[in-house]
Amino acid sequence: MAYTIALMEGDGLGPVICDRAEQIFEAIGNRFGFEIHCTRLPFGKSALDQYGSALPDQTVMGIQEADGAVFFGVDLEHITGPSPVGALRKKLKLTAEVREVQSLPSGWCFRPDIRIAFVREISQGFLSDRNLYDGCGEWMTDENTAMSLRVITYDASRSIAHRAFRYAEQEHIDHVTAIHKVGIFKKTCGLFLSACRDEAAYWPNIRYDEKAADDAAAQIISDPTFFGVVVTTNMFGDILSDEAAALVSGRCVGANYGENAAVYMSVHHGADWAELEADRYDPVPRLLCLVQILKDLGQHEAAAFLRQAVLDCARDSTKTGTAFFRELFLQIQER
Repeated sequence: MAYTIALMEGDGLGPVICDRAEQIFEAIGNRFGFEIHCTRLPFGKSALDQYGSALPDQTVMGIQEADGAVFFGVDLEHITGPSPVGALRKKLKLTAEVREVQSLPSGWCFRPDIRIAFVREISQGFLSDRNLYDGCGEWMTDENTAMSLRVITYDASRSIAHRAFRYAEQEHIDHVTAIHKVGIFKKTCGLFLSACRDEAAYWPNIRYDEKAADDAAAQIISDPTFFGVVVTTNMFGDILSDEAAALVSGRCVGANYGENAAVYMSVHHGADWAELEADRYDPVPRLLCLVQILKDLGQHEAAAFLRQAVLDCARDSTKTGTAFFRELFLQIQER
């Protein structure tokens, strides 16, 4: 069995983790009897400087030809124009992101029993670069007035609701909560909830309820174990999953799915220049992306092995990045 994974080089920490990812995939494949061929693709500020685009056409094509793609760091601060992450989702027609927030046995966690999966729609909502066929979903009527367009469709909402319930069934989670603000956004959140309710009718063994976004934000802190799978629109999902991720030191993966592509990134995917220079970066969230890729490829034994090896190496939080990878490769070879 052979797979192709696109490694998007990015900036700062990105190329460093790409080097390590190639080595990890080779070692894991040798151990478990499959092959992963890695292709390196330009992305981010480095791509902008070299090719005039932070997301060159060759990168889009390379991702479409691969079994999965991942990036580990991008310098958004120094990229002018639209975000290449948003452009990536738009060009590849990625419609759903799944972020699982889970307490890990290493690193700080707010409490040890957190597990919330956020399933959010990422092709519309309050994301202006994805709301119109041509042009931007934001405009100004005069120099003192700016407006933004929110787009919600029944079909996209029903699709994300289906993914949330299917995920719950696959992961043996018996509770799905739809997050909304229907008291204010009566039309858009109303349409979203209508789609969620229609989908919920097909999953009688999974408990379905609804919660306002502000109430959910409070309950994520006061009682995070209330939630199982959260399904919501783009901006609510982005904010609430970031909030929840902070409860587990940000060690979470975002898996972005479309019909013909899958792209993985950690919740925090900055370039981390200072951390790289000091060799004091935390590689765990980036490496959990590799675990999720293996899991989605059906290599569950390899995924579980790599996850445990990463978490074992993370027990000592004083390690430098270099020392972490040195120990990780020893673990992979010796186990």
